[in-house]
Amino acid sequence: MPCKKVTGKEIYSFCINSPYYEALLKHVKDKNSDVKKEEKCNILPTSMSSFNNENAKDICQNFKFLYKSFSTSSGGRTSKNDIFTDYDCDFLNYWLNEKLRENFSDDSNYVKEFYEQIKEQDGTVFSDHEELGNYIHVINLDIFENMKYLYDLYDNSRNILNMMRGQDYPEEKKTNKEKAIEVKASEENAIEENAIDENAIDENAIDEKENEKQKSCSDYTEDCSTKYKKAMDKCLNDNDDFYKALKDFKISYNIAVEQETQDLRNSKSSQYFHLPNYDPVLEKQRNIMAGKILSAPLIMSFVIPLLYKYTPFGPFFRAKAKIIKNRWINPDKNESELLILSTDNEDNISENGEYNIGYYSGTNL
Repeated sequence: MPCKKVTGKEIYSFCINSPYYEALLKHVKDKNSDVKKEEKCNILPTSMSSFNNENAKDICQNFKFLYKSFSTSSGGRTSKNDIFTDYDCDFLNYWLNEKLRENFSDDSNYVKEFYEQIKEQDGTVFSDHEELGNYIHVINLDIFENMKYLYDLYDNSRNILNMMRGQDYPEEKKTNKEKAIEVKASEENAIEENAIDENAIDENAIDEKENEKQKSCSDYTEDCSTKYKKAMDKCLNDNDDFYKALKDFKISYNIAVEQETQDLRNSKSSQYFHLPNYDPVLEKQRNIMAGKILSAPLIMSFVIPLLYKYTPFGPFFRAKAKIIKNRWINPDKNESELLILSTDNEDNISENGEYNIGYYSGTNL
């Protein structure tokens, strides 16, 4: 199917598939000797003259092989002409941005230019999916960082779930020494096929890898918890789409991981297993609301004197206040005024006709 154009929080939707994409990238890495066979990756546009040509060639070869891997992966997507899910084009653009971003810091559309250069050298490579070019562009740095957080969070959650179920990835079952040997063998094959000097292999790097610590389930949970909090902090700057995407991840993590019944690695004992109840956006909204409520009386204490002194309401309020004050001070005078008013009312009734009875005292029996 063709890729799907998305907006809003949907721009982060491809991150949900990060475990699949990571498996695909591992497939590309394991096929390094085949990757090196990719041709027509030797020419760079003149505007990229500062870009290391060997790095450009390596990125080009990996990108082309990665693209082709969508149709050959074990997932068995569909047919040669129907290899993409809705968000695969977004992932390819994300991957290309990640590889090229280190080499360019200007505002030019270097990602699109790099892609067009690949097409120019090899007119058939993307011929079955011309729409891919519509998705290739430079991703805004802030959005790119958001994508990186979500991509890693979904990948971590899958690793945690796999460990809980005892379904470790094959890579995790190997020792660092075995991994290093595989890397060395792969590099040696590439050297033989491309006539590169064998001294390019860094033996010291292999020894360093041997000393690396294997990641445990608690490592993944801690990393997940830390990145979730850092990602949430980024939402304080009006990052609504990213905030919604993070809330979706939290729901997904709760259902898929926290509610998982199997726990063969005792992952639930980790202090980081549950995502933190951390929502600085909600806390900020509460503080703003509390500030408005508390500031209302203070504002009124300033506004009322101003209204009293500088608006037409001032004389009106003062007159009313004076009347009320006088009534409290002179109650006898008020009583006589009320008596006069009462007599006047009775006279008016008499003049109009039917009634002429006045009550002045309770002793008139």
